[in-house]
Amino acid sequence: MKRWVSLVLSALLLFSLAACGDGDTSNAPPAESHENMTSQTPSDTNRPDQSEPVGSQEPAGQEEAEGSHILIAYFTWADNTVVEDPSSVDVDATTSASVLAPGNAAKLAAWIQEAVGGDLHSIVVEEPYSSDYDECLDRAAEEKADNARPALATHVENMEDYDIVFLGFPNWWYTLPMPVLTFVEEYDWSGKTVVPFVTHGTGGLSSTIRDLTAVLPEDTTILEAIGVYRPEVDESEAAVQDWLAGLNLEF
Repeated sequence: MKRWVSLVLSALLLFSLAACGDGDTSNAPPAESHENMTSQTPSDTNRPDQSEPVGSQEPAGQEEAEGSHILIAYFTWADNTVVEDPSSVDVDATTSASVLAPGNAAKLAAWIQEAVGGDLHSIVVEEPYSSDYDECLDRAAEEKADNARPALATHVENMEDYDIVFLGFPNWWYTLPMPVLTFVEEYDWSGKTVVPFVTHGTGGLSSTIRDLTAVLPEDTTILEAIGVYRPEVDESEAAVQDWLAGLNLEF
């Protein structure tokens, strides 16, 4: 009997020694593998990256969102033509200065962006216009007579993200350039706020705002436009800032 008890006690002692062997570090996984395993546990999956201070990504997100609901779209001759010899352009001639980038509408767009933020978008046609002033006017007249919609090479992929759209263009033959109508008719403007800005010669705004209103949905809000005389564009930044302040928009 004593011998049988002795054998049982010996067996129990051997079993306990074998179990303690799991704590031997020589059998543990490498440190890198161990870190990968623990990083996937439920308590860690929602934990911020410890390489940056906690909360450091929130201000970055706010900065990205600021002004992101604003689009500043514009059409300008300079972005829609090719000038073979820029040095040949007489920058003092009111009929040709706007053929060089940045165009008149682009200058206004840049000042608007400085004031309110937002994203810039240049409306560009697939078939460029002539860099010759008279030839460009002739094509514009033909497109107006045909009520044409020239195809565009640039598009806004996320128009639904914008609720305020500044829309700029020159007065061509007393109305909008036809490519601007192509642009407008390409998207759903329901519920958006549209803010026009126009460059012009002696014709002023003419029928630009009336014709723009006609192609927009009834629930589109159209705010007061600014018209800038072409020869005075370079000196109009202050006027643009005053106009923006008078819109009473929350940017």
